[in-house]
Amino acid sequence: MKRLITGFLFISFCSCSPEEEKVRIPEGVLPMDSVAAVLRDIHELESSLMVVSIRQDTAQNLYRMLEPEIFQKHRLDTGRFNRSLRFYASNPFLLDSLYHVVLRKTDSSAVFKP
Repeated sequence: MKRLITGFLFISFCSCSPEEEKVRIPEGVLPMDSVAAVLRDIHELESSLMVVSIRQDTAQNLYRMLEPEIFQKHRLDTGRFNRSLRFYASNPFLLDSLYHVVLRKTDSSAVFKP
C-alpha cells in the first residue's frame, strides 16, 4: 500500500507543471516583452515627474500630455495595452514575471541611488 501511495504521489508531482506554464496567452494580448517595455517607459516618465519640483496638478497634466507619446513610440493603442495589462495582472505568477522583465529592461544607471 505504501508503494502505491508513494507511486501516486511521485506521478502527481511529475505531472504538475508550474502554474505560469498552464496559462495560455489569449489572442490579442501583447507579448510580455512588449508590455514590459511600455511599463518601463511609463514608470520612467512617472518617476521623472516625481523628482522635479512642480506642483502635483502640473505633473499630472504633463503626464497626460506625454503618455500618448509612449504609446506612439511602441505603436500601440491604450485599449490593447490595458487589455493586455489586465490579463497579466489577473495572474500573480505572470504579473511577477512581467515585472522581472521590466526591472531587467530598466537602465540601472537611471535608477536613483541615495
